[in-house]
Amino acid sequence: MRRLPRTITVMALALTIALPAGCGSGAQEPPEARAEADQVTYLTAFGTFGREAYVYVAQEKGYFREAGISVAVQPGQGSGKNLAALAGNRAHFAPIDFTYTLISAAGGKTAGVTTVAAIHQQTLAAIMTLAGSGISKPGDLEGKTFGDAPGSVITAMFPTYAKLTGVDPAKVKMVSLEPAQLGANLASGQVDAIGQYVVGRPTVQNAAKGKEVTVLPFGDVITDLYGLGLSTTSTLATQKPDLVKRFTGALLKGLAYAADHPREAAELLVKHHPTQNVDAAAAELTLMAPYVRASGSGTPIGAMDRERVARAISVLREAGAFTNDVTPESVVSFDLTPKS
Repeated sequence: MRRLPRTITVMALALTIALPAGCGSGAQEPPEARAEADQVTYLTAFGTFGREAYVYVAQEKGYFREAGISVAVQPGQGSGKNLAALAGNRAHFAPIDFTYTLISAAGGKTAGVTTVAAIHQQTLAAIMTLAGSGISKPGDLEGKTFGDAPGSVITAMFPTYAKLTGVDPAKVKMVSLEPAQLGANLASGQVDAIGQYVVGRPTVQNAAKGKEVTVLPFGDVITDLYGLGLSTTSTLATQKPDLVKRFTGALLKGLAYAADHPREAAELLVKHHPTQNVDAAAAELTLMAPYVRASGSGTPIGAMDRERVARAISVLREAGAFTNDVTPESVVSFDLTPKS
């Protein structure tokens, strides 16, 4: 018996990376020895919300500069479009929901893309409802209306979540809403529940104007699923592993700092995007922090375990998310993932 664990605008960029001679040899040249910084483009996971602050921390704290890299940050538009941007060589790095990566890999849609680190050690996918909706547990979803963004990874994961919690997905009415409409439609009662990452709770609470928000995390049911995974192109991973490791190390250093200093990280985000709210951004980062590190395991930030990936694949396949074969090595470059 399976254990039920704990509940862009994308600009078309034609960029070339000028790397120092001999970089592919495996020896890391000190940044000061490089004539010029390597130029890369990074897409955020989605927009410029507080949860994305860690890349700006890495910029402002000089982590990328110390690694000999100059990073152009562009707002991402979600896992599907980020995956397409990487596959089309319109970006070099982007966070992609790892469950989306697995489901896409089974459909043959991840050619040319590989994951090199885990941004979150557990999925952040969740369902949110408000007091008075009559929903306090998964079984209460039957007979209710569930709103989510078109192509959302949460919608893609829902049949698996439903099967593992004994919910009949045919008894849940699915409604497509644009991301900006989710909170407002939930608050007005147009839908009974919405798909949302757990870090989005402050935004939903704000839209609900004080109503209590109930969160049903998918991670309470499927703990083997990672959250966002840092992805890059297979070409870059193969031909420029040194660059991939330097970028990953600098970004994860920013992630660790943001998790430990959410208020400061939020202020650095707002420095780049003044329309964002510091308090909301800090609240998102505070909610995200426990997902960045594997609790009590000593696992380094960003690490990925082959056996755990294999278990996640097995859980998704058994739940009917896909039927095709997917191997851990087909989606993760384990030689490039952080090690203790």
